[in-house]
Amino acid sequence: MDISVIVPFYNAGRYIESCINALLSQNYPADCYEIIMVDNNSTDKSADIVKSHPRITLLSERKQGAYAARNRGVAQAKARVIAFTDPDCIPSTDWLANIQKALLCPDVGIVLGSKQFASDSQGLSMLAAYENEKAFYVFSSHIREIYYGYTNNMAVRRSLFDELGPFLEINRGADVIFVRRAVDRYICDIVRYSPDICVRHLEITSIWKWYWKLFTYGKSYRNYHEIENSKPLSTAERFQLFKRTIWTNSYSLPESVLLFSFLFIGGVSYELGRWRVAL
Repeated sequence: MDISVIVPFYNAGRYIESCINALLSQNYPADCYEIIMVDNNSTDKSADIVKSHPRITLLSERKQGAYAARNRGVAQAKARVIAFTDPDCIPSTDWLANIQKALLCPDVGIVLGSKQFASDSQGLSMLAAYENEKAFYVFSSHIREIYYGYTNNMAVRRSLFDELGPFLEINRGADVIFVRRAVDRYICDIVRYSPDICVRHLEITSIWKWYWKLFTYGKSYRNYHEIENSKPLSTAERFQLFKRTIWTNSYSLPESVLLFSFLFIGGVSYELGRWRVAL
């Protein structure tokens, strides 16, 4: 068994079938990976949908929280690599193959991938391009304090997880803490960003949803900042990323102005989330 895929879920009936179909349709040998989905007290039909797929191992976790559910899944996992995604995400068909490829380097312990949003509308495509440009910058910067994690598209060697885990069972930010533990214990090169490891995040259906997600991330900043000496990107760094996104994607002047306005409001949303918790 090469890879164990862990998917926690709570009332995810709207998305979970799409996630399951994507995981079952991987161009990776079926006998080389397992799928473990962990019901975290759902009250909808999510668990019934999972039960209808006999290839999937269904577990349950009574303690509420996605990280508690992930820890439950890891405890059951048999493979030497643990891959994490969420029930509202659709991994690309080569997701597992590209995870395996990224981990061929023995010095890499954690791989993080790229994201797309629910649709390829102009606004969401531009924001996804910026988000992926940001990930590329952060994970090649070797600046420990700005490293972060996201368990909707992350894989970890089991040996490293056993050493540094389990996830702290907090509301949000435990993936950031885990990645920071890894780079603090070893070196930044233990984390690799691979854009070809891609998932489509179905929850982000509009720019307003993206703003709300940033507000939520801002609120969770305190969770990991008080444990790890983390810091958000500076205004200068974000402006450089904005320029790199424009250059990489050959955006026109009107498109550049549109992206800048999206990012400005997104930055305000994130800071409002931080201020709300502080107050």
